[in-house]
Parts: sequence; structure tokens; C-alpha cells
Amino acid sequence: MRTSRTAALAALGLVGALGLAGCSDAGASPGGGDDTFTVAAFTAGYGTPVGKSILDQFVQEGRDRGWDVTLYTSDFDYDKINSDLQTAISQGVDAIFAGYPDPRQIGPLVSAAKAADIPIFSIDGGVEPNDDFVLDVTTKQQQIAELTVEALGEAMGGLEGKDVMVIGHDPHVGIMTRSGMAEDLLRDAGANIAGGSIRQVLAPATSQEETLKFVTDYLQANPDGLDGVWTGWDHAAVGAVQAIREAGRDDIYVTGVDAIGLALDEIKKDGPFLATVIQPWPDVLAELLSHMEAYAASGELPSTNFIETDVELVTIDNVDQVEPTD
Repeated sequence: MRTSRTAALAALGLVGALGLAGCSDAGASPGGGDDTFTVAAFTAGYGTPVGKSILDQFVQEGRDRGWDVTLYTSDFDYDKINSDLQTAISQGVDAIFAGYPDPRQIGPLVSAAKAADIPIFSIDGGVEPNDDFVLDVTTKQQQIAELTVEALGEAMGGLEGKDVMVIGHDPHVGIMTRSGMAEDLLRDAGANIAGGSIRQVLAPATSQEETLKFVTDYLQANPDGLDGVWTGWDHAAVGAVQAIREAGRDDIYVTGVDAIGLALDEIKKDGPFLATVIQPWPDVLAELLSHMEAYAASGELPSTNFIETDVELVTIDNVDQVEPTD
């Protein structure tokens, strides 16, 4: 793993948390009963590589502990998610795991869970404490925005008067939040937002192609009107890089988020892809699992319902020490 893993684990307090988890009886129901601990897990973002990877890991980790885990997925269809989880709740589960949920879209399942006194444990369920979750472990969106915008500014010799395109996806609350933060930081530094506002990708599964078109069309209409592209995740960034290369440009810089393999490979080329960000989702998942284990063993709920974790910028200077997150 990357060299910062030890520091990330220490920041999350995993040593103590996992020590507590080691004392639990895997497979037990809340309160220490003998019945199998049953979990309904869901995500509407299973089509995204990182989302799929972490949800699959959660299912495997849960089953390794003897839990009965059922995974419900959709392509950002929250009507389906709400319906599936309401059915699961009515049939009886001990806990719910929410993977990258949009708190604005899950009201029906939250109401059903509260009525049945079933706790919801979440990863990346928002950017502030939310009583819908007994625990939400997420990453620092402001830090993501600041690190990437600062990297663009350094590469471009300052942001004043520079034209920067911002690529977002509002159905994902984390991307929506950090995109908005990046837009504010860019404007405050004197940059112009190319096109006047954040460009919205319709679906993560097609984000590379959509961003390729956004940037290609913009460069055709404004050949000298783009200095940088800020994107909220790496596949969109790869699309931007492709458009820049096809336009024969080498003076437009791109940043992403997630540190997937494609992004790391592009950064190693020392070309348009300037930087990405590691969000330590495996470490976040380990933190959340430790609290779920405590609940499965004794019915003990976390003492706090919101934990933010630090992120790490990846550039040409440290990319060789970083392992891909996908």
C-alpha cells in the first residue's frame, strides 16, 4: 500500500476501533443474541468503479464475519432503492449499510428504518452530521477542493484571469459539494469559469465520453479560451485529457479525484493530467465496520455520528508510491 497508509489509519483511530471489534462475536445479533446479524446494504452508484469496489468489499467483509448481507443496487434510481429497502425492512433486518447515498433521495427508507428502530451506517452520506445515520464516515470535501485548485494555480502561474472548466455531477452529494467548493475557490482567486457554470455529467458510467465532448466542443468554439479543467472524479478527468491531446494542446492542466489506475498512469506521463486525490475508502470502510461489529455484538451505537478523514494529493512527485484505488 502507499506510504501514507499508516498515517491514515492513525488519523481514523483504527487501532483502538479494531481492538474493540476483535472482542465481538461475529455473526451475533444486536444485544448479543444467537441469531445471524442481518444487513441490508445499498448503493445507487454501483456503476462507478470505486462504488462497486467498496460495496463488494463490504459484502465480503460482512460475510466473512458471519453476517447475512444482501446488496441492493441501482444506477442512481432512488425510487428503486427506496422500494427495495422498505421491503427489506418489512421483512426484518438488524442494520442498514448505505454506500455513497444521497441524503436528499432516501427519505422513504429512512422513515421506514426509524419506525422499525433499525440503524443506518453510512459511507460518504453527506458533508455534515445527519441524524438519519447513526454513523457517517466520509472524506473532507473542502480539503479536496483546496488541494486540487491550489495545484491548478501553481501549474498555471496563478488563477487570476485564467479560464477553468469545472465538471460535476449533482446526483452524487460529495461530487456536488466539492464541485461547488472548487467553483467558489476559483472565482475567489480571479479565475473565469469556462462556460459560465459547472458542466454537469449525466451519468458516471459515461462520464469519460461526456467530458471528452464538453472539452472538445469548448475548444473548437474557443481555441485559446481554456487553461485548466477541474473535475470531481477521475474518469471525467481522463475524458478531458483525451480531448486536450486530440486538440494538440499541451498547455491545459487537468485535476481529478479518486486515484484510479487510469489517472495514475496519466499522471506518470507528466502531461495534461496534473493531479488527483486519494480518498482512503478502504480505511473508511474499516472504521465503519468496527462500529458495526460493536453493534452486532452488543447493540452499542457509535458515540458520534459523523467522522471526516483527510485526503492526499497525488502528483508526478509521489505517484510512483501510490497504488490505484480501483
